[in-house]
Amino acid sequence: MEFELKALTEPGERMVKLAEKHAADFAVSAAENDREETFPVENITALKKSGFAAAAVPKEFGGMGVSSIHDCVVAVSRLGRADGATSLAFTMHLFRTLLTVRALRDAVVAGDQARRDRSEELLKKIGAGELIIAVANAERGASILTSQTLATKVEDGWLFNGVKTFATGSPAADVLAVRARYENEAGEMRLGAAVVPVTRPGLEIMNNWHGLGMRASGSHDVVFTDYFVSDQEFDDIGEFGKINPPFLAVASGTSLGLTSTFLGIAEAAHQIAVTAIKDRDGARYPMNHVTVAENEIDLAAARAILSRAAQEFDDFYQTGAEASPIDVSSTDVSAKDAFQLIKNAACAKKFVTEKSGAIVDRAITLYGGGGYLANSTLARLYRDVRAGPLMQPWASNQAIEFIGKVSLGLDPNKD
Repeated sequence: MEFELKALTEPGERMVKLAEKHAADFAVSAAENDREETFPVENITALKKSGFAAAAVPKEFGGMGVSSIHDCVVAVSRLGRADGATSLAFTMHLFRTLLTVRALRDAVVAGDQARRDRSEELLKKIGAGELIIAVANAERGASILTSQTLATKVEDGWLFNGVKTFATGSPAADVLAVRARYENEAGEMRLGAAVVPVTRPGLEIMNNWHGLGMRASGSHDVVFTDYFVSDQEFDDIGEFGKINPPFLAVASGTSLGLTSTFLGIAEAAHQIAVTAIKDRDGARYPMNHVTVAENEIDLAAARAILSRAAQEFDDFYQTGAEASPIDVSSTDVSAKDAFQLIKNAACAKKFVTEKSGAIVDRAITLYGGGGYLANSTLARLYRDVRAGPLMQPWASNQAIEFIGKVSLGLDPNKD
């Protein structure tokens, strides 16, 4: 494909090739899983068995050593072409793995042995194909900056109580990454986070996901009832209700991975439509020329902005170097610099997810009435792509507000 995204590193190239092999297999069962609203656990099992699930794990822990966010974005887009639900679920795991690698580097720099041991243990298990991470952070009535789930201090740890939504990939997860609000010893409301096992008492995956699209994503609610999290598992991640540059930069990097799923969906829809037009001699109609051209232009622009935003993150994190994550309290990086990076991710997320929807819409117009049938691949892609602009961070309205403030030199936490 012209303007097709390509990996920029050797480990990334191997990851993308493996993604393409998996995508060919996943495409076979995608329609059935969507129709039955069945999460494809077998797909995740295949990703673990091949080593793809360990792509971002350093080689010394059994992984492929992919450290580039850009290359991870490319690989995810390939999965998205075949099965958006699996791609979306895997992205949660992939970017939490990248975060764990950065947490390990940070712990080494800081001399934090407990966090180093915890990170190494996670990475070794992922590298051995023994562990998949899902994220359970979204909540009704909360935002990326807040949480309704409450962590209450008890001896040697915390009790979590709350209900999470959109825990994508939870049916295949061994552990969940979860946030909660808590009050520290000074009486300040803070946000805490932990990566915890799904088998511990007090956690229930509700198996209640019924979406307009992404029907096979397993995005169930998760209920925490007096769920115990030890002090060793619990981390403070910032002030409650405030835009925290280190945390939000991590979330925005993940957002680029999610965005690439929707780009892959758009690429697949466009290819289906173009192939159909050629097969039916529709290439001689002038309006088809116009519609195809509009899709080609939007695809080129979407690929470009997503690629550039991902490379910005790689540059910022000094890919491949023993560098700490964003920490404006201990590095030369200012909050203003971090906000600019996050703004770029928000621009890419909004642009690509909205253009992806428009591309799929045009693809159905090109294909004709057959694309409207429930068993059509285009109908599934049409429903799946609708999730993109709603996903945090950045849902379209929140992205616009943040982009505008940062572009005007305003502090998003004050103005």
